[in-house]
Amino acid sequence: MEKRGRPRKNGLQPISVLNRVTLVTYAYDQARGAGEKHMAAITEAVEFIRKNHPSMKVSETEVKRILANYRSKRRPVGLLVTKPDPADCMLTLPNGRVVRVLYSAAIGPRPIYPRANAAAKPGKDPKPRPPASR
Repeated sequence: MEKRGRPRKNGLQPISVLNRVTLVTYAYDQARGAGEKHMAAITEAVEFIRKNHPSMKVSETEVKRILANYRSKRRPVGLLVTKPDPADCMLTLPNGRVVRVLYSAAIGPRPIYPRANAAAKPGKDPKPRPPASR
């Protein structure tokens, strides 16, 4: 007699999950690289995916989960996604087919984005403060 309940997947996931992870990571990096804060970058990533891939389901919560899994603050490495140069985006497979590379993914040092509201370091203050009056 078979076991009752939902069958086990043993960690297997469909390829669409990898596609979503790649797109979310790329869109989040683009937004953070443009100077957006964390929450604004999450919103930008959701908008990017909904605009370019309307059939793909994504939410802000899902973006947060993907970043927590693939860009954990506890690990020094994470998933890095970039777009290849236009000259390098065509590949010829061994069977003779020519394919186009849309994104390039790698594991590398997790990017550290500067804080938007960080105080200026001493000696690098752009404008001096007036002395405090008592």
